[in-house]
Amino acid sequence: MEHSIKELFLKYLQNRATWQEIDRVLALSASDEYEQEWQAALKELEAGFENNATGIELQNEEELYRRIKSRINQKKPYLFKWISYAAAMLLVSFISYQTFQRLNIGNKKTEQQSAKVAETKPSGRKWLKLPDGTSVHLNTNSTLEYSGSFEGKNSREVTLIGEAFFDVAHDEAHPFLIHTGAITTKVLGTAFNISAYPDAKAITVTVARGKVMVRNESKTLAVLTPNQQLIWSTTKLTAAKTRIDAQKVVSWKLKDLIMDDITLEQAAGMLASRFKVTVLFKNEKVKRCQFTAAFLNRNDLSQVTDVLSNITGATFSLKGNLLTIDGAGCEN
Repeated sequence: MEHSIKELFLKYLQNRATWQEIDRVLALSASDEYEQEWQAALKELEAGFENNATGIELQNEEELYRRIKSRINQKKPYLFKWISYAAAMLLVSFISYQTFQRLNIGNKKTEQQSAKVAETKPSGRKWLKLPDGTSVHLNTNSTLEYSGSFEGKNSREVTLIGEAFFDVAHDEAHPFLIHTGAITTKVLGTAFNISAYPDAKAITVTVARGKVMVRNESKTLAVLTPNQQLIWSTTKLTAAKTRIDAQKVVSWKLKDLIMDDITLEQAAGMLASRFKVTVLFKNEKVKRCQFTAAFLNRNDLSQVTDVLSNITGATFSLKGNLLTIDGAGCEN
């Protein structure tokens, strides 16, 4: 196995390749001589995901996708299936359902006990899954600090700076605590939004589902139920509880397509709603294919289906506003 070839493939997958290196990768794809190097690069990339983070950075990588696709169209060599997969994978950063399974139940090393930090940029959002199965959608300019494992702890505690929507996995024996400055929000299993930007004059907690308790260092400020919000003034140190439309508060996260451990049948409903298409399954078994993926709102339908095809093995065909999904399908 040629080490330099593997490193070239790894740079391509990590979006670090130059134009010349991309051209070389496409040229090498015309031969079946380097598949071993390709598999080694994929394994190293996967190991990087497992060792560093479980988050999915929702960045705009459409320009990269267009450039690579343009190069492929210009050259039109015989491409391995793995090259098509790479171009699709670089459209958005994602980790498949199988990778989540390995992260959640297969790899419990000591170093995973240490704290992890997920951050977003001014122009991007991030979706991630915590070790207990809790889903977190971070808004722009936000940071979440959390433990690599909650095992052996009485509670599940995280620290948030910025804004995030939490869908907490239910565990009555281990309360979920979110620290935002002097405010702590305690839940057992629910969905809610917290906005706690450093330069803001207030911290807001908004409940979409379930019940949460909000405390400061000395007392309980409020117990919130669906469509209720607590506004804590960081300057006056006062709390105000109001009734609001939670869906309006969390509308920022609805701009992205978050497909968290769902089936293609469930995803079809999301695609129909987002892209105004009618979805037809030609094989009932395809509906059962299960996966995890995340997309920016600016990704178009063809880009989304490219990724879903590579994750599930299904085929997607669009004629007019009819999206047909076919393939071998998945077993239960």
